[in-house]
Amino acid sequence: MPSTPEETPEPTETPVSAETPVTPPTPESGGSGEPSEDEARELAGVVTEFARLIGDARAAARLTVTGPADVLPSLYRVTLAATVAIAAAAHGAAELWAARSGDDCPPVSVDTRHAAAAFRGERLLRIGGRAAPNPSDPLTGYYATRDGRWLHVHCNLPHHRVGVLELLGARAEPAAVAQAVARHDAASLEAELQSMGMCATMARAEREWWAHPAGRAVAGLPLIEIERLDEAAPLAGPAAMARFRGTTMPPAPAQALSTQAQAVASPGRPAAGLRVLDMTRAIAGPVCGRALASFGADVLRVGAAHLPDSRTLLIDTGFGKRGTFLNLRVATDARRLRELVAAADVVIQAYRPKALDRLGFGPEDLARIRPGIVCATISAYGRLGPWSGLRGFDGLVQTASGAAVEAARATGSHQPEPLPAAALSHATGHLAAYGVLAALARREGVGGSWHVRLSLAQTGRWLMGLGQRDTLAVPGLSDADVEPFRRTMRSEFGELSYIAAPGAVGGATRGYDRPPSSLGAHSPGWAPIR
Repeated sequence: MPSTPEETPEPTETPVSAETPVTPPTPESGGSGEPSEDEARELAGVVTEFARLIGDARAAARLTVTGPADVLPSLYRVTLAATVAIAAAAHGAAELWAARSGDDCPPVSVDTRHAAAAFRGERLLRIGGRAAPNPSDPLTGYYATRDGRWLHVHCNLPHHRVGVLELLGARAEPAAVAQAVARHDAASLEAELQSMGMCATMARAEREWWAHPAGRAVAGLPLIEIERLDEAAPLAGPAAMARFRGTTMPPAPAQALSTQAQAVASPGRPAAGLRVLDMTRAIAGPVCGRALASFGADVLRVGAAHLPDSRTLLIDTGFGKRGTFLNLRVATDARRLRELVAAADVVIQAYRPKALDRLGFGPEDLARIRPGIVCATISAYGRLGPWSGLRGFDGLVQTASGAAVEAARATGSHQPEPLPAAALSHATGHLAAYGVLAALARREGVGGSWHVRLSLAQTGRWLMGLGQRDTLAVPGLSDADVEPFRRTMRSEFGELSYIAAPGAVGGATRGYDRPPSSLGAHSPGWAPIR
């Protein structure tokens, strides 16, 4: 049987200050409510890593971190990574506000419990008072191989599930899949499944991954790449909004329009009036789009009717967005997308590298259609190396890069142990939002079209590079920990109880102006900006 890693999977919001909750007593602090010396060092490390990541030591003075140092049980610094990634996105929003308004860059704040809850958002989502369905397929999980190794097989998408079963010649039962996998060596079965476009990876130790050609390629890349594509003219700060006044092409019916595009920019909504095409699925890319929506952007998620998606993930990452269908292999839909791009500010895509290039929608193509565009590309294993073109998901990258094996060793488990959240995906999504917002801020001042690149594997390298901190005995988030960060919203799916957008800019909390909706529920058009 497999051991299954968790892959995941009118508004009534009430604002909450990220600085309101008080750090509770912990065993290590002796019940005083004050952090121990060790915890204080770890919290200081959050600020230090935040300043290092964004490349601005002065920004450390503008970050306030509240909450305990360790929230999620792990061998790795998952709580620190969650807090830093969310703080980076908030800082990117602060930079954009400063660029658009001419004001000073406002301070940002993050609570560690809120950050941890956000990283487990799909698991904490409630639909109509009940836990959301687990987006992980029963066949997804770890299977022992003939040579004593472990193989992680990902079957969450129907076509991947069918392909795995066909290759293995197995029934759609975990026991049957386990029996079939046990007849193969891990490396050879990994290669065969990957060559067929399926999603599987052998569990490796860290040293094995960094010695692997794919691991070495990832090690040569920075965490975030922000590259200028052309010399498009700058937008001249606050006056830039004037270029959008009256824009209505392509049109959309009034009931499909988001009010975000009509909002006035403010420190809490610095992206108001900006338009984002979210061409992503699963977690990382949709989290980026959701973060931009929480900062005021008009986000249109573009999918295709023939591409499956997890209902739970669609709901959890769909707050603040509209959703539409376009099939880029159909000429009229491809033309419609070009029209959307021509009036857009940002395009996020998480297809395999070069997939959209072949359809005429690569970053350079988008910059020609819309000079000044900011493109964000998110992949599983980065743009270099033999695995750069592979499909991949959070659990696969954890397994390939050594995180799951190292955790198993620490716990004494005989099989790989996943992280306590889809941490690579969530962190990549928030870091992508930071990259996009930072690029938008640069566009205001120096112009240009920009390309932001990240991958789950690059984020995994960053997480493991933070060093190990054994917090496996930490109890994790309790209902009481999560409750201050819950909000409710009515939707077509029923009443949703979800985790509010984490992090605050200038003391202003973030929120969503619309509930999630089914893909294809809206026309493929932008709201006019007034």
